[in-house]
Amino acid sequence: MRRRLLALSLSVTVAVLAALVVPLVAAYAEGRAVRLHEERLAAATRFATLAGAPGLDSDPALLAADLARFDDVTTTTRTFLLDTDGTVLAPPGADLPADVPGLDDAVRRALGGSPTSPPEALWPWNDDPVVVATPIGRDAQVLGAVLLVEDTAAQRAEVTRRMVVAGLGGTLFVGLVAWLVAVPLVGWVVRPVEDLEERARDLARGRTAPAGRIEGPPELRRLVQSFNDMAASVEHSQRQQRELVADVSHQLANPLTALRLRLEAISARDPEVEPVLAETDRLARALESVIEVSRAGGFDRVAVRVDAAAQVRERIELWAPLFEGRLDARVPAAPLPAVLEDDLLATVLDVLLDNALKYASGATVEVALTRSGDSLELTVRDHGPDLDAAEAATLGARFRRLKRHADVEGTGLGLAIVLLRAQDAGGRARVEAAGPGLRVRITLPTGPAPGTSAATPGGAGPAA
Repeated sequence: MRRRLLALSLSVTVAVLAALVVPLVAAYAEGRAVRLHEERLAAATRFATLAGAPGLDSDPALLAADLARFDDVTTTTRTFLLDTDGTVLAPPGADLPADVPGLDDAVRRALGGSPTSPPEALWPWNDDPVVVATPIGRDAQVLGAVLLVEDTAAQRAEVTRRMVVAGLGGTLFVGLVAWLVAVPLVGWVVRPVEDLEERARDLARGRTAPAGRIEGPPELRRLVQSFNDMAASVEHSQRQQRELVADVSHQLANPLTALRLRLEAISARDPEVEPVLAETDRLARALESVIEVSRAGGFDRVAVRVDAAAQVRERIELWAPLFEGRLDARVPAAPLPAVLEDDLLATVLDVLLDNALKYASGATVEVALTRSGDSLELTVRDHGPDLDAAEAATLGARFRRLKRHADVEGTGLGLAIVLLRAQDAGGRARVEAAGPGLRVRITLPTGPAPGTSAATPGGAGPAA
């Protein structure tokens, strides 16, 4: 938008400048043509007056010396004295130049009793000479004509110089207008819009949008203020929701812990209590998942400098015994430095590998970590039962599980946590049908991405 508005404003400036400069340059080129024609027509009229004087009309060669001196002084003019039939009388033995546009017409008009008219303009790209002709007459009788053929190189060079000066001046003017007016004005208008766009994107992703600066035109100021009020209201509602979940989770955790301690004591005497004890464990895990989901978009996450490859290798070593040789890991041996939340990769891998154990039991699972530019890509793919694209599209929603997995222990929050944690870190997660099995791709920035809810190392608050 900034570039488009700047281009539009400069285009209008250039158009207005051209509308002013082009007529001025055209007027100058026309003025030079008229002035040159008038000067040469005055000289031609003088020669015509002398040629028509009694005594000289019978011997035109007497004017040959004057014509030659005039041509020597101007250095750009060739002057001819013509008879009534168009033949050259002076200079003696000279011929009219060939291939001069307009020369024959000028001679006809002059012998018909009419002097030539000035040309329209002297443009640099038109190197045709200017032809000036006037009749020689006495007592209403045309006795011949005086013809001047003028080379216009000097005048065209002057017009060229003026055009270059006008072009350079116009370019300098446009540059000054862009620097002093257009860029600040466009920035004044566009900055609030770009800020609103970024904050609206953050808000749509569930991230906290900081209050925007009240600047720009009055209409945008009111829009920014309205957006600030809306964002503050949304953040207040989200904070209340997180606090409510945290409070309820805390209130449930204490009696749940006490209940589990009592059941452990009873199970030592009565083995039939073991299933109830297992259910309390399941309830505790579900409670932890709910707390994890409620923290999405919060400010309590801190990004630190980590070795992503080392963290992934550590989790692989921890989970490898459970897969009994069916875990194929491709992780670089060299360090992969990144700025991420310390527990992010561990949490993501724990969820994905736990899902692979539960839903793709006995199948091979592949884990790959690669780096491309400023991003890391973690891929976990299992070769379990096949599923179609429609089923894969439903995964990742909270408490969403496939019907075929109804008898498998789980809460339906694992993939939701993965997607939210990736989003919080400024990345993204994609769940795809792998044919067979499921593939989850996690793309994460190697540095703190703009708008993430994780604080930068040593900072307080979200990355800006």
